Amino acid sequence: MTADFVAEHVELTPAELARGFRLRFVDEAAVVHLAERSISDGGSPDPALDALSLLLADELDRVEPLISDIEERHAVDGTEASRIWLYLVLLLAFEGRNASGNPMSEIERIYADFDYPEEIENFVPFLPAPEGQAPGPEGIEARWVAYLEARDIEFRERGRSD
Repeated sequence: MTADFVAEHVELTPAELARGFRLRFVDEAAVVHLAERSISDGGSPDPALDALSLLLADELDRVEPLISDIEERHAVDGTEASRIWLYLVLLLAFEGRNASGNPMSEIERIYADFDYPEEIENFVPFLPAPEGQAPGPEGIEARWVAYLEARDIEFRERGRSD
């Protein structure tokens, strides 16, 4: 996942940035880029984030210890910090659904990769459609879109206290 894609859609807390790095959704260079964006946008005043934002291309070996520092100072709830990455992965899959041979299998893979989160069960293809909602690919896609729209609002409007 590119730093530009992430930055276009969400503003990460330091804990979420650390979680994304640990889950391997972003590499060292993307972490630095996202830290730069956060600092320039007036993000969370975090010393490790500030240090990350100043790293040069030949200093990427310093990313891991700075991420560890963030994890130590911020009680990183893996489940909560992973929610934003679940949203981003599902958004990326949605945007690429026409190029995918089987976008429904992508949802199933993501569901398993994130340890079966309840919040997306209503559009997992092999699970029954919620009562009163349309089954099949059209219904699944409508619920997928509704999820993405709700998370977009949630993550854009939330206050940053981290």
